[in-house]
Parts: sequence; C-alpha cells; structure tokens
Amino acid sequence: MILPAVLVRRGKYSVADPLFVEENRPVLIARKLRRGAEAGDIVLVRVREKKRSLRGEVVRVIGTSEDPRNVYDALFASIETSRGFPKRVEEEAEAAAKKEPGDREDLTELPTVTIDGADAKDFDDAISVERTGEGYRLWVHIADVTHYVEPGGALDEEAARRANSVYLPGTVAPMLPARLSSDVCSLKSGVERAAVTVEMEVGISGETRSARAFRSLIVSDARLTYEDVDAFLSGKKEIEQPELVGLAHELSRKLKTRAAVRGKLELGGREPEYEIDAEGFPVSAGLRTSTPARELIEELMILANESVAKMILRREGGVFRVHERPDTEALEDLGKKLSAIGFQAEPTPENLGAISQKAKSDAVNYLILRSIPRAFYSPSNTGHYGLALENYTHFTSPIRRYADVLVHRALLDGGETGDLSGIAAHISEREFASMICERTADEYTLMWLMRDRVGDVIEGTIVSTASFGLFVELETGATGLVHVSKLPGWWELEDNGVVLSNDEIGASYRVGDRVLVELMDISPLYQRAELRVVKRL
Repeated sequence: MILPAVLVRRGKYSVADPLFVEENRPVLIARKLRRGAEAGDIVLVRVREKKRSLRGEVVRVIGTSEDPRNVYDALFASIETSRGFPKRVEEEAEAAAKKEPGDREDLTELPTVTIDGADAKDFDDAISVERTGEGYRLWVHIADVTHYVEPGGALDEEAARRANSVYLPGTVAPMLPARLSSDVCSLKSGVERAAVTVEMEVGISGETRSARAFRSLIVSDARLTYEDVDAFLSGKKEIEQPELVGLAHELSRKLKTRAAVRGKLELGGREPEYEIDAEGFPVSAGLRTSTPARELIEELMILANESVAKMILRREGGVFRVHERPDTEALEDLGKKLSAIGFQAEPTPENLGAISQKAKSDAVNYLILRSIPRAFYSPSNTGHYGLALENYTHFTSPIRRYADVLVHRALLDGGETGDLSGIAAHISEREFASMICERTADEYTLMWLMRDRVGDVIEGTIVSTASFGLFVELETGATGLVHVSKLPGWWELEDNGVVLSNDEIGASYRVGDRVLVELMDISPLYQRAELRVVKRL
C-alpha cells in the first residue's frame, strides 16, 4: 500500500509518520530509499509489514509540510484521488470532447442563467423560468455528462472509482478531467452546451403538475454569482436577466414554504470559506451561511431531483438518495443529552427542526446531527427523511457526482445492468471518505491560519465532552482541546456524555457553554490545538 507521511527523523533509517490515514505506526525508511527527502517533507511511501513493524520506500516527495498546498496533496492521496488523471483517461476525455451534440431540442433562445459561487470553475446547472396563467414553467438544465462519458471506457471507470469530486481550500480533485469538467460539459455563458433539461409545470402554490425530461441544446445568457443575486434581491445591485431571477426567487419562496409544511428538517449550519491568494495559499477564513440566492438554487434543484426520482421509479439502473428516520434509541439518548445541558424536550422524528429553531444553538444542532443517520445511495427507494420526501435522487450534479451519472443513464439510456447495489455502496463509501477528507482540510487550514496566535485569548463554545477533556469550537472555526490536566482537581464524564463534572468543587462544564480560552500550542498538520480555560462567559 502507498501512504502519505511526513518524514520526522533522518539517520541510517529515516522515520515517517503516516498522515490522514488509520495506520499510525511509524514507517522505517532506509537512507537509500528516501529519494532525497528531508526531515519535515511530506512523502508518499510504499509500505510493507516486516516483523510487526512497517518498512517502506519513498515513491514521491511532495514537498515541505510547511506548505498547505503539499498538505492538500497528501489529503487527496489519503483517499486515493488526485488532481491529475492517468494518460489514457485524459486521452479518452480529449477524444470525447470533440463529439458533436447530436439531435436535441433547441432551447438556445430561452433566457437562461447559472447562479454559483464566485470561485466556481464548473457549472453543472442552469435555470429558466417564466410565468404561466396557472403558475410557473420551470426548466432546470443539467450538463449532459453521459453524452460524453460512455459506459465501460477508461473515463467511465475512473469516474466510477473516484465517485465524486473532492474540494479542498483553493483546489479540487475532480471526478472528470478538466477538458470535460471545466470546459466542454460546463454550462459556461455565451456558448452552446449539450444539456439534459427537466421542464416542470408548477402551480401557483409551488405544487408540481407535470414534468418531462429530454436532451437539449442551451446557451446560458449570464454567469451570476450568489453575491450578485443577493445584492439584487435586496435592491442594492442590478444584474442581467432580472425578471428571470425575480421569478425564480418568487417560486423558491413558495417551495421553501411547502418544504416547511411537509416537515423538511432545517438545522442551519455554517461552513468555512477561504480567501486564496494567487499562488494557492489560504490567507483568511470566514463562515458561509445560507442566503436567499443559495436557497433559490437549492429549492429548484430539490424540485428537479424529486421529479426525476419519480420518473426513474420503474426504470433500471438508477439509484436513489435515501435518508432513514432516526431510531427510537437514538432519540431517547438525544433527549437525555438535551436535558443534561438544560434544554427540556422529547425528541421525535417530526419535531427535531422545531427543537433546533427553539434552541438557536450550534451545540444543540451538533447533538441533533449526531442522532440521525447519514444519507446514502441505494437502488431501493425508501424516501428521504431530512427533506420529508417520498421520492428523491441526485440528478443535478453529474460533473462532480457519479450517482448523478447513473441517474442520467437510467433516465435517458436504459441504465446500468451490473451490480447496482455494489455500485451504490461504493459511491456512498467514497462520499463519506471525501467528506472526512474535506473536514480534515478545513480543520488543518483553520489551524494553519492561527499558527501565529499562540498565547492569544479567544472566545469559544464547548461542542463535545470526553473523559479526557473539553472540545471547544473557537470563534475562528477551529476546534481545540482543553485537556483535563489543564483543569483543577479530578473531573469525570457523566453518563449523559455531554457534561464533565468535578464533585469536589461542585463545578461542571457542559456542551453549549461559552468559554474564554488561551491557545497554548497548535500543530496544524496533526489538527491539534491545546487550550486552557481562562474563564466562563
């Protein structure tokens, strides 16, 4: 096996510590097998076991561990992906890119826009909307990836193996080569693009009355950003296609209301976003929150995904996006945890959203998230609990998700005939691995940006407790540990799992408590930040 590692010592035998993988035993590397790597370098190591220890040889020197870009490469390697592709895959992508669009419905005169983040490189989806006498006509146009990626080829096999794109700060390991993902398939403005369109007749209250899917030829009239659309909706800026965007927003509000009525689970949530300089270094971090423009696209994509899920119910080869309801035991445990932190509630599958809204606490949202299962892909349609939908799939992002490629084929070409359960399990596992990789990159980057703040006093919230200490999410977004050795006396974790207490002095810390902490030490590469409580807030 090949592992990412950091070289920590030189000598007759160098020692490398594995990074970002379950294996944590040091790897011994003979001097002649070091390939010029120096202490502090990140390397890829081919490892073998010998007498219960690990021996290895360097197969690639990535570079110094002080450079975040090298750390991101190691993270990609930890889940067996990368920015680049094998030569035969690149060649097949280049050949596929020359393919003509073929026979399609011509929608090039239909006003159409994309709405994405300012840093987006590939554009999966575009929208068109018009008012009708009975409501709205909505077109959701999705890149026609399956026109270019045929089943069974090297390109398809590599996309299936990767299963999804992986996004780290300022960089991406794409599912498809750039010739397709950022060029031919991407719905760039001002150029004709092959698409798969779902055309929906939507009633005045947001109910879907009919839907059909077909291959189309479109031209996006404007590449809009979330920031521009939010500014337009608040009356601060003019944009292209204002009538289209205004109608789309109007419809999205009605869809959001319907979602709330049917019981869609809304937990808010904050994701870090970064400012990246011209050389690819992160220079600052902020928090991305939900905005009207983001909600606009989210609601329209959910509607398209639901419509397509209904279309593929009786077709072979499609997978569904499944989310199971939380079980009774998990909800009883959640109730005990909420009670322990001072929030009295009897959680049920139907009231978790109401509990979140009433608590208005990130800590409560963390506890709720931990009590519900992860969504996954399955050939069996058992519904989506979080969205409160009986039928749901992923159709709208085939450039970056292989599940969507499967759905496109089922919708238009007859679908896969192989081991669909095995494929669904694989892409679900890859999705989880990618999520952990992205979260690790966030934690590393947030700490790397704090590397010069040792000694600073910072506000934070206790988000988890353990027998060995308190995990505190700092106002910067990073999470650090207050070890019990930094607390006075003897502390024990209570049975509820969310309170660390000291009976001798009658004190306790619980999830949700606000604290002021001092940053004692920080090691971004290992995602460790040592904290000391200064005072409660």
